[in-house]
Amino acid sequence: MFSEAVEKGFVIKDISMKENAVVYKVVPRYSHEESFSIVFKEINKIDKETIPYYREVKEDYEIIITRNFKKKREIRPEINLLLFILTLITTTLAGYVFWVEGNIRDSLIFSTSLLAILGVHELGHAITARKSGVEATLPIFIPVPPPIFPFGTLGAVIFMNSPVPNRKALIDVGISGPIAGFCLSIPIAIIGLAMSKPESITSISGEEFVLGPSLLFYLVIKFFFGDLSDKVLVLHPLAIAGWAGIFVTSLNLLPIGQLDGGHVIRGIFPKHYRKIYLATLILLLLLGIFWFGWILWAIVVYILTRLKHPGPLDDVSQLDLKRKFMLLVMVIILILSFMPTPIIPGELFSKNI
Repeated sequence: MFSEAVEKGFVIKDISMKENAVVYKVVPRYSHEESFSIVFKEINKIDKETIPYYREVKEDYEIIITRNFKKKREIRPEINLLLFILTLITTTLAGYVFWVEGNIRDSLIFSTSLLAILGVHELGHAITARKSGVEATLPIFIPVPPPIFPFGTLGAVIFMNSPVPNRKALIDVGISGPIAGFCLSIPIAIIGLAMSKPESITSISGEEFVLGPSLLFYLVIKFFFGDLSDKVLVLHPLAIAGWAGIFVTSLNLLPIGQLDGGHVIRGIFPKHYRKIYLATLILLLLLGIFWFGWILWAIVVYILTRLKHPGPLDDVSQLDLKRKFMLLVMVIILILSFMPTPIIPGELFSKNI
């Protein structure tokens, strides 16, 4: 049944059976992309729950046909709205308790700005996914009570309910969210920093947090305030939201697992991505010297992904220059947004002055 579909795009050299899959050794009749596209459409006509994978194995090409065992996550829009409202409440409370000393207006400025950044980030993923033919949910916000986490949220996510078709789409979906969120974080951070006020370092209490600057933050602060070696900057709530958006961008762009950066690396280096994942994991563990949170993040990412990535359906078709350029874009944004020590307790900061 499937052999006829495969033969429309490929010459079949051999057929074998593996666990829950039929494996065809093939030679493409046309370009890799066109040949696979033909087979994908033909199989989709036969059975929408059966999917083909296209892989290069040593010097052979294989079409692997198997059932789609991944269950779709159907989330009702009312749930999305409820979680958004709850996250608006928890982020506003977080601003009120941790960042703006009981000022409800500034708390709302903080929460709405932060949710706008997180929402735009996930919408970037969702819109690009749907343009690439991937079924994706609307953004799902994750509220966290302020006593547990000082920002009141663990961010937002989307679920992809169908496989990514090819490496181009994998890169596009992976990089679109960070670019969208970063582009909104920049003006919010700049406006917020412009309205922030320098104060004496001695004004920091042991119960307060000091937010470590990214390279982008450092450059903007330098532009507005010059040398602040004997002072600290009391951040406007817009600046705090911009800082958080930039921090989330850096976390997501780390080239490991199924983080956004992991998607990009998987798409560009299909044969060597696990080496890069492992190097990133080791680097995060070493960065734990500066901030223990990096060790926790490394452990979480490892447990969730085991340094693996399913890859796209078509893992063979070549990339164009635009997608290769996205790697440079990713590296530049990561350099600008990364913070070796994101959060410093006020007591520790004062002792090190």
